[in-house]
Amino acid sequence: MSISRGETGWGGMACVMILSRVLTEAAAMPDERTEYGMQGFTAAAASFLLTAVMLIPLFAAVKRFDGRSLIAVISGKSRVASGFIGVLLSFLLLVLAAGVGLRAHHYASSTVFDSAPTLYYFLFIGAALLTALVKGLEASVRTGVIVFAGFIFLLLLMTAALNGCIHLDRLYPALIDDRDSFIPQAATELSRNGEVLILAALTDKVRTKASRVLPAYLCGSCAIILFMVFLYNTVFGKLTTRLSFPFYSLSSASDITIMHRINGIDAMVWVMAAILKLALYAFAFRSIIGDAFGEGRPADIAAVCFAALSLILAGISIEHPALIMGASRLLNTGIPLACAAVVVPAAALICGGERSSSPAKPPEEKGA
Repeated sequence: MSISRGETGWGGMACVMILSRVLTEAAAMPDERTEYGMQGFTAAAASFLLTAVMLIPLFAAVKRFDGRSLIAVISGKSRVASGFIGVLLSFLLLVLAAGVGLRAHHYASSTVFDSAPTLYYFLFIGAALLTALVKGLEASVRTGVIVFAGFIFLLLLMTAALNGCIHLDRLYPALIDDRDSFIPQAATELSRNGEVLILAALTDKVRTKASRVLPAYLCGSCAIILFMVFLYNTVFGKLTTRLSFPFYSLSSASDITIMHRINGIDAMVWVMAAILKLALYAFAFRSIIGDAFGEGRPADIAAVCFAALSLILAGISIEHPALIMGASRLLNTGIPLACAAVVVPAAALICGGERSSSPAKPPEEKGA
């Protein structure tokens, strides 16, 4: 039984990737916190513009090799190159997955689940993650679409409940408040787009038109995050920078009679989103291992070990924050993600181009 079985549509993949990206925004760690003033709009917009430029090679590769794995394309030309790229991507995915586990725990333990023991939390996350892996990619994406729809409904419900709290006069015309912090802030926002590695590894799992996932992901994520920043600034104004989790504070401020303590629902949405994101990282790792080093049961076992190791690293990082702090600072520069997002598709395009340029066998010789 292969944990990577099943394929998914481009729309479902885009929805889950958008949900994963918004999770990173809503459950940011203290060292990743963005200064939400009017500069927040500019930094978010600039980061997505930079991300769009960064993803041009990936878009070109996905469009050219629609239905094929980019790692498999590289492996068909050079097993050494695919193995080297596979190891680097696997390490980057592991660091990102450990960060997701740490971020989700920090969010849950700082909000409505502050009394839950850490061990119980990771046991719950681990059991849910194992279930997602066993069910496969298609089932996980379907669940993600349902959670994404629930998030959109929650966001609209919160917006309606906050109607009287939104004050447009709290917006001001300055686009950049602090020029020295703007570039690091935009780089941090760019570094939160780790979902592009999921698509780079799972292009062959998208049934048709995989190239549509990237535009849908970028446009959807940008629109939702800009709208969230708009709510932060118009509801909380200058107090936004003092809030640990602005979105959670929005959900707390929007309590309504029909759903008292709506922030509990908000926390469950993000815990589910974290589980799905971890599952997608594990599926991406499984696909990379299979394409670079060979399919089979060992690849499935490696994916389960990857998921377990990511949670173990997240748990250790809770007690020893310095373990992941250096990696976080490096990731927040956006350089590792940008390199991976460019190198993988570029290598696939080069390998695929060289392979296709070889002279074709004449039709009359096929029957010889």
